[in-house]
Amino acid sequence: MTTPFTPFARPSDRDSGDTFPFFRDGVCHLFHMMPPVIAHHESTDLVHWRERPIVVSPGKPGEPDAGGVATGSVVEHEGKFYLFYTGNQNVCLATSDDLNHWVKHPASPLLAGDDTLYAKADFRDPFVFFNEAEQCWWLLVGTRVAGVTPARGGCVGLAKSHDLLHWTAAPPLWAPAIGPHCDCPQLLRVGENWRLLYLQRNTRVRIADEITGPFRRPTTRSVGTSIMAAGSRPAFDGRRWLTFPFITSLQSRTDLAPLGYGGPLAVPRVLDFHDDGSISEKPAEEMLAAVNALPDPGDPLHGATTLAGRWNLTPRSATSQHPSGGTLLLPAVGPNAYIEFALTLDQRDSDFHLLLRTTPSLTTGYQLALHPRTSQVSFRSISQWDTDRVLVSRSVTLPVGRPVPVQVFLSGSVMEVFIDRRASLTSRVYDHATGSLGLEFRDGTGSVNGLSWRALGSV
Repeated sequence: MTTPFTPFARPSDRDSGDTFPFFRDGVCHLFHMMPPVIAHHESTDLVHWRERPIVVSPGKPGEPDAGGVATGSVVEHEGKFYLFYTGNQNVCLATSDDLNHWVKHPASPLLAGDDTLYAKADFRDPFVFFNEAEQCWWLLVGTRVAGVTPARGGCVGLAKSHDLLHWTAAPPLWAPAIGPHCDCPQLLRVGENWRLLYLQRNTRVRIADEITGPFRRPTTRSVGTSIMAAGSRPAFDGRRWLTFPFITSLQSRTDLAPLGYGGPLAVPRVLDFHDDGSISEKPAEEMLAAVNALPDPGDPLHGATTLAGRWNLTPRSATSQHPSGGTLLLPAVGPNAYIEFALTLDQRDSDFHLLLRTTPSLTTGYQLALHPRTSQVSFRSISQWDTDRVLVSRSVTLPVGRPVPVQVFLSGSVMEVFIDRRASLTSRVYDHATGSLGLEFRDGTGSVNGLSWRALGSV
C-alpha cells in the first residue's frame, strides 16, 4: 500500500531541528539536528530524501562536545569538507573527504566564549565563509556580549582565520542591544548588498552596503512566522537561494500550548531578495510539481452550498456578488489537502476568510483571514462568538483589484500558507482534525478563480 503524500517530510522516523543545507553537484545535502545527533540526508528533487550516515554524536565525558551537538555549517576547501558545529556551547570541527564519513578534529574546541568579550554560556551556531576583501575566513557565531544585561546582550560574534583551524576572536559584527539572541547567523552577498539573517525565535533579516555594516532594518523584518523555525541558513543551488525550516512542535497537542522543539520539515522555500532589504518566500517548484502530480479529484465547487450571500459559480471559480459578503461551503475538499487559487478583493475595506476544517454550522474549524486595509493576515479557530485568540499573524500587503495567488498546505497538525508568492504563515492545527473548506467574503464582493485541490496524507 502506498503511503499518502505529505509535503511535511520527516527524512527519518524522528523529528528534525535546525537545518544547514549544502549543495554540490546537483545534490542537496541537508545537515540537520536530529537530537541527540547531527544527521545528514540528501535529495536531488527536494521532496524525497535518502539517509546518509550520522555526522557527529555527543562525545564521551570530558570531551568538548560531551554535553550535546548542535547547529553548524559546512565549507569545502582544497578538496576537503569542514563541518563547524556547536558542542557544549563552543565551536567544534569535523572533517570529511566525501561528505558522508566524518572525523572529529583533535583541535576542538576551536573557539569558545571567555566572559570577557563573549559570554561562555551562549556561544553557538557557527557559520563560516571566506571573506574575499580580507582574504581570510570569517566565523560568525550567535552569542552575547559579556557584561551586558543578558536580555539585551544578544549579538553576532566574529572570529577570523587563515587556515580554518586557528581562530582569533574579533569584536562583534553586530551588537544591536535589542534582545537576548542572535542565533544561527548567516551573512551573504546578494547583488550590491549584504544580508544578515539570524534567529530571535523567528527568522529575521538586516541589510548593509558593506560587509561590516552598519546593518539596518528593512521594510519587512521577519521571514515566516515563529512555528516555521530556523529558516536563517539558506543555501544557493546555482540559481536560487533555498531554505529548509522545520515545523516546531508544541509542548502538548493543543493549539494554544507553549512552543516546543523539533518536528517535520516545512515546505522547502525559495527566498527572493529585494532592493529594500526585504525577503519574499515561495514554495520550491519541485514541491509544487509533486503535489500537482497527485490525482485531481475534480472541481472542488461540486456540491458547494451557499450559507450566506449570493454567489455565481462556474467550474473552479466562485464570485461573491452581495455587497455585504457571503459564505460558501465546499464539502468535496477533505481535511488534509493542498489548495491553490487566485483571490481578487474588490474593496479595500473588506475581508476574505478561508475556512478550513469547518462544519456546516460554522461553529468549529479554522479561519485564515486576509485584511487588505490593515495589511494583516491572521489565523485562528472558529467558534460561536468568533472571538478566539489569534494563533499566528503577520503583516502582508494585500492588493485590491488584481488576482493574488494563495497556496495552502494542510496536513495533519500542520498548516502552511503562501500568499502572493511573497509571504508565508505557518501554524500547528491540533484542535480540529476534520471538516470542510469554506470561502467567505465580508463587507464586500470578490472572487476566487482557478480553485484546485489535491488530497494529502496526514503528518
